Amino acid sequence: MRSGVACLGLIPLLLCSCSTPHQRNNLDSPDVLKAQLNYAESLLSGDRGSCEIRLERAQQQLGSVGANPQTRVMYPEGWATVADLEYRLHLARAECLGDTYRDAELRIAVDSARRAVELYRNLFDYHSMVVMQFDASVALHDLGASSAAITALEGALDMDREYGFADDAVENYRLLLTWRGEPASNPQVATLMQGFPKRQVVMKFGWSARAAQMTLESRRSCLLNGQFVASRAAAVFDRQIAATNEGGWAVSYANRLTQYEPGVWPTTPGKPPMAFPPAVIPEVGYKVSATGEFDVVTESGTFAAELATRTEELIRTSAPAGKQARDLMEAAVETAPANLSPGILEAATAENYQSETAMWIGATLEQGVWYEVGAPLTLPGMPRIVAQHRIKFAFTRMVPCSAAATEPVCAEIVMRITPDKEALDRLLADYNNRTEGVRIDNYTSSNTTRIVTDPTTLLPFARARQVIWSASLADGQSVLQSEHLVSTVRYSGWPE
Repeated sequence: MRSGVACLGLIPLLLCSCSTPHQRNNLDSPDVLKAQLNYAESLLSGDRGSCEIRLERAQQQLGSVGANPQTRVMYPEGWATVADLEYRLHLARAECLGDTYRDAELRIAVDSARRAVELYRNLFDYHSMVVMQFDASVALHDLGASSAAITALEGALDMDREYGFADDAVENYRLLLTWRGEPASNPQVATLMQGFPKRQVVMKFGWSARAAQMTLESRRSCLLNGQFVASRAAAVFDRQIAATNEGGWAVSYANRLTQYEPGVWPTTPGKPPMAFPPAVIPEVGYKVSATGEFDVVTESGTFAAELATRTEELIRTSAPAGKQARDLMEAAVETAPANLSPGILEAATAENYQSETAMWIGATLEQGVWYEVGAPLTLPGMPRIVAQHRIKFAFTRMVPCSAAATEPVCAEIVMRITPDKEALDRLLADYNNRTEGVRIDNYTSSNTTRIVTDPTTLLPFARARQVIWSASLADGQSVLQSEHLVSTVRYSGWPE
């Protein structure tokens, strides 16, 4: 590794953003944050000892987690939990501290609940989102703001209807009737539940020849020796679906490198402490059968060479000044072909098609029901390693297909993907037994993906993916990276 290079591949299989010595003890790591939040939750759930002491200790844990706002990028799901726990904390303080502080604590509880609503929405955790909307209404009601409480509860019921949470709606309607001073028996609730939507989608493959424009953006971030470092990669290009002589479909791309930014150099100001590996975002052409089965990647070898050449140009022309930057630049240029190899491009292409299209062909999905399957996928940060993963997914709601559309005719599907622990442990043990380099002590990753697709054709319109992964190495170094990737497709002639 060249002098001044913080990270461009700690080990041959690990394509990482940053290396932080002894980060296992770093207060910014997800494991430490989770432990603090779990302790705060146990304090709020307990009933031993003085409530003032317990709540003060819980406040200290939450305050410690929130001390570094930059970690919100690294551990986004934790910040919804923080707002959730802050609601519970201030609700408990309103009861514990007496009338002098009651109203002030309840107002803070309302603000915390509303903040949690938006944070859970951004994570596509819609059930927790609705629960926090309900909790905001309860705190408002405790404040004596009856009208605002009813409005907030009606908002929760609107969410129940949109996302199909029938069980929640029954209880929420019962409470709404009570707050209105109306009878809240089962017949009255049943009347309000009439017409409650029970949705399902039947997914059918029905591609046709289409021209489209595709936009991709990848924002990556890491913590390096306590310093937050971020980068942005992006591309805009043309996409074409055309019929093949065999009766299937060929997907091809044009102008992929005209508006392309590999995201190697950090966007944070000052001297770059590191360079990121180029993001794998320009798509590669492929073919599928008439019924949608993935067939073959058609151009990975030729395009990989073009991509590596263009990436090298962009790395050199965008390099900051200074000796450290020159060393980083040379390392980035040297490793770019491996990071953008044909094999990596082929794997990314096949996995993207699988998650956007192939796995839904012929599926009938009930709204709000979580399903689970297993599949071999590449590990985030280690794209040369394939491991068995658990994929939990649900059809969450109907949405407009694009930002310009108004009618909710596309299906939103949310997936939560994690490596199968037993398979991962076996894989890492095998690697550590065979390698003569740095051993991997621990690896974790989480992947939350949202796709928007037309259920009548399975043409994909949007994909948002939030990936967080970390690895602890036997030499004391650790890697912690977050990536948020968003892609959208605009089809020519598609009704808006």
